[in-house]
Amino acid sequence: MAANQVLFSFFRYSRNHSFGAFVLMGFQSFVASRSVPMGALRLMTCGSGNGFSIVPDLTRYCLMTVPSQPGDLVRLRTNRLYRWVAGPSIEQLHFLLRPVSGHGTWDGNALFDYSNHRLGDRPFAVLTRARVAAGRAMAFWRRVPEVSRSLGDIPGCIYHVGFGAHPLLRLATFSVWRDLESMQEFAYRRSRHRAALEEARADDWLPESMFVRFEIESIQGNVERYPRLLALAPEIGIGTNNTVLGGNRPVI
Repeated sequence: MAANQVLFSFFRYSRNHSFGAFVLMGFQSFVASRSVPMGALRLMTCGSGNGFSIVPDLTRYCLMTVPSQPGDLVRLRTNRLYRWVAGPSIEQLHFLLRPVSGHGTWDGNALFDYSNHRLGDRPFAVLTRARVAAGRAMAFWRRVPEVSRSLGDIPGCIYHVGFGAHPLLRLATFSVWRDLESMQEFAYRRSRHRAALEEARADDWLPESMFVRFEIESIQGNVERYPRLLALAPEIGIGTNNTVLGGNRPVI
């Protein structure tokens, strides 16, 4: 069943716990309960630097929670995998979202039930995910640094990070935007990003891809460490680290 809600949780660890989180990523299907549907919880490592890097940052991870039924989100956040991921973290950010529009699949699955609501002028989030053809990986990664630098020049991009289960061939990006105009400026008018898109389509870099826009229901966790996110408080729900679950660190 396609989900009409998703939670992106980003965790940071001390170096003492980073290797344990990396190992957990490899054994996540064994740690999660058998009652959890396949793909409902996906633990992935983030890229180093600003997140868009071929080199993983073993101190930062993304846990994507996709409930298959209404009300499953609370149950999934009490699952053993979620608790083991959250427990030793030293920083957390949680983005509770509703899919508005999009296209494509993730490992052959259409994950989301789109509301088709108008975003208006409110801040929103974007997910992109791609499976890169092995023979095109070098060409793909040659384009990443210049596109990443171009993204940093867009004032309307409030937050961005890259992550994935495979550092070379299965990659995703998550970003928060001030408004639709800012995102369209980057995606369709900036020459570097547009050129990369055109080359990817012409040379079949991506056997599978996904693009999704989300309404933001809330952002919670250590938001005070990210002033640009915190500045969105008058427009969307912002919560700080005032609730504890799954260990000694705050989560929503």
